[in-house]
Amino acid sequence: MARKCTLVRAAVATAAMLAVLATAAAVQAKHVPEVERLLAGLTVEPPRTHKNMLVFPIRWSGQQAPGDWETLDTALAAGHLKVLEKAQASVPEVVVENTGEKAVFLMSGEIIQGGKQTRVIRKDTLVEPKQQVSVPVFCVEQGRWAGGKDFKRAANIAPASIQNRMNRGADQAEVWDRVRGASKAIGAESPTQSLDEVLESAPARQKFGEVHKDLGKFSPPDTVGIAVADARTGRVMGVELFGRRDLFDGLQEKLVEGYAADLVLTVSQWDEKEAKKVAADDVLGFIALALKGTSGYEDTPGSGRGLGLESGSIVGKGVALGDVAIHVSVQDVHPETTPARPIVTPPRPMPPPVPVPEPRPPVRPPIRPLR
Repeated sequence: MARKCTLVRAAVATAAMLAVLATAAAVQAKHVPEVERLLAGLTVEPPRTHKNMLVFPIRWSGQQAPGDWETLDTALAAGHLKVLEKAQASVPEVVVENTGEKAVFLMSGEIIQGGKQTRVIRKDTLVEPKQQVSVPVFCVEQGRWAGGKDFKRAANIAPASIQNRMNRGADQAEVWDRVRGASKAIGAESPTQSLDEVLESAPARQKFGEVHKDLGKFSPPDTVGIAVADARTGRVMGVELFGRRDLFDGLQEKLVEGYAADLVLTVSQWDEKEAKKVAADDVLGFIALALKGTSGYEDTPGSGRGLGLESGSIVGKGVALGDVAIHVSVQDVHPETTPARPIVTPPRPMPPPVPVPEPRPPVRPPIRPLR
């Protein structure tokens, strides 16, 4: 009997150990390795500020993606990349052909100007040398459907709020609505409702110039990204990370302008006395919250694998090649609000009790004397 009890206890202990190991494996498997590797071991530097906009440089000493790379705008300018309308022009897709010797990274949110109407890239896309792919896009110029087949320029990026909605599954009608809202908030108009023209307007370029003057370049050798926060709400809006330092270096001004379009261009007044403190620890907390969620692989138009991340109100998108994440964008889907206290409706006062009259004694008829 004693031997049997010992065997039972051993079996129970073994089962418990296997359960612990299975749980640990499940926790470790919450994220694909490319995302976990990039989000781990980050160092967040003190912020640089412009009015209510705070930008935190982020350093990472992990292994970079191998090979030679170019960004969309540099490859277009050098003639190494062709971006064309399809043979039968279609609003939601364009054709991208890499004729050069370097891999080209197209970042979600980048605006391509030309063709029959201006578009915005919907998903991070990697186009390797001599590769041709169809890339999904949204139209951001509702009032034009005319012109040639070539896209010549990619200098601007959509505001972070529009990118946020794209990452959450917005359709074309919602993107057009957001473009109209951004144009009105920025105070610039385009005859063809072109987002690119709004971002190139004199008021926008003046404010972008002021932003860059205050923030400067983020140039330490191991800087791979930024986090952006809003001092009006005290919340981190998003984190942008790259597995290639040269890609971050080439795209940092665009990234800053994408967030500044929401945080600076649309804010008419700002009182520093109302600023809410946001520190590097808050950014690390934001990243820790992202790590509490899950990530997985998604479809991507070009080479590599698309990345998707979810953790509460945080949503992330990106792309990886080999075992390295080339870019991961993690955003709060509710950056404009602060955590609110639960609304408790006070109980309605009870009406005073209705006085209950005391019962009257029963009226008895008079007793008649007997005769």
